[in-house]
Amino acid sequence: PRLLRLAQICCVIDRFHCSMHPFRAPATAMICLAMLLLITLPIASSTVDAINTTNTTSPFCEPARCGNLTIGYPFWLAGKHPPECGYRTFQVTCDHRNASLKNGIWTYQIQRIFYHNSSFMVTNEQLTDGQCVIESFVNASSDLGLTQFKISPINRELVFLYNCSQSRRQLPISWAPVSCAKNESSNSYAWLAGKYKPDDDFRQLPGNCTVSMIPVLGYDGAVAKNYERLIKGGFLLDYTAAAGPDDCEDCSRSGGWCRVNVTYDGLECQCPEGLTSSGFTCGKFVSAYDPISSPFRFFFHQHSLRFCFAVISIR
Repeated sequence: PRLLRLAQICCVIDRFHCSMHPFRAPATAMICLAMLLLITLPIASSTVDAINTTNTTSPFCEPARCGNLTIGYPFWLAGKHPPECGYRTFQVTCDHRNASLKNGIWTYQIQRIFYHNSSFMVTNEQLTDGQCVIESFVNASSDLGLTQFKISPINRELVFLYNCSQSRRQLPISWAPVSCAKNESSNSYAWLAGKYKPDDDFRQLPGNCTVSMIPVLGYDGAVAKNYERLIKGGFLLDYTAAAGPDDCEDCSRSGGWCRVNVTYDGLECQCPEGLTSSGFTCGKFVSAYDPISSPFRFFFHQHSLRFCFAVISIR
């Protein structure tokens, strides 16, 4: 009903404005278009998936489900998507509705993906399988250093200290005893430190202990003795793709679709006539929202009234 009333207003404005100012039809159409976009924007926004890959990547790369997660570019789901749908390190495996990502020696279970800000939350499967072996915590996230994933600075540092040479009375009160070391008499402790810093140095800590660190997202009121819950809560990773969604949008609007070249693991724009040689655009194209371009200027001038109804019929 709102769109119908708006169309009627557009028609009245168009007839009046064009009769008074026969050379200002483009302005009328522009007003009409702006009003339609403003009123339809919330409707469109509410129906768009959080992943900005639909209709921009290959038809074989439509987002796929694994449990309650939607997997799309730059991630791709093994067994569902061909490798051209994402980068090597973004390969996701779905097992019993659980999405996991194998990276180096560790396997990370994906809890949530935030496509709008290029981040995702994971837990280390080997550390959350119920086996609390503190010696396995050493370098539990070390295999992330040379990948497209970076530990987010909003995480906190959960520090484990074991084989300490000093007695409990000589150590900080904020250190909580850990009971899952192989040798419970080895003076093992957990300490929930501050914000994550990739170059943090724990060599100056007291106790002459062996030290390892795990990033954790944490929660309000968390303390060191909650180390098992903190580990199971996971941590946040930021990811970097070689090309962003804007590149794929340019490719799609020009008649192509994005794909990853599996040979050199880079994004390409596949056009109907083959691979583009001019960035992410197939030939020359005019944006559908550029009213200054000459073809659209003619369209506005000649068909401003019908343009209103055309937009309505599309919606």
